[in-house]
Amino acid sequence: MKTSKLFVAAIFCLTLITSCSDDDDPVIINPEELITNVTLTFTNTSNATDIVTMTSVAPDGQDGSFTNTVVGSFTSGETYSLGLAITNESESPADDVLNDDIIPEADEHFFTYGVDAVSMTMSRDADDIVGPDGNKLGVNTTWNAGVPGIGFSEIFSLNITLVHEPVGSDDSNNFGTVTGGEEDFNITFSGVSIN
Repeated sequence: MKTSKLFVAAIFCLTLITSCSDDDDPVIINPEELITNVTLTFTNTSNATDIVTMTSVAPDGQDGSFTNTVVGSFTSGETYSLGLAITNESESPADDVLNDDIIPEADEHFFTYGVDAVSMTMSRDADDIVGPDGNKLGVNTTWNAGVPGIGFSEIFSLNITLVHEPVGSDDSNNFGTVTGGEEDFNITFSGVSIN
């Protein structure tokens, strides 16, 4: 009788031990950050007073209503360095989403850009953040405003998209392409000009 009680107690203890394994640990999922403000600041590398600023403000996040503005125009034949600011202004103080979330999680993010202007080109800088797949994130970029034609200006649209957890990313064409993933934001600025 004692042996059977000991046997039952041993089975009970073994069941308790195996049911408390690490396999049941919850998977921690980072919540999607609220992004209310995206600002692109293009500064002429040879004239710091020549600046083009593009701002998108979406108080309820990028899936809600938004206001996009473009201030300034590109000077033909000039080179510009892009500075990005991505924030959640609903927090006080504002949450710096770019430096606190996107860059530290470069393995989960990728920027793509697009323009419908033949004269505007860009490249991802040598000091850009490199993801684990060897592709540059697209935080540090240089833009070249070509010459649209003597006596002409060019009006175009510029798109910036941030993709979260793309299945694949490719920076070989500089503007970047992705497959899969979800868009944290997809913003198009219209009425951009090269003069």
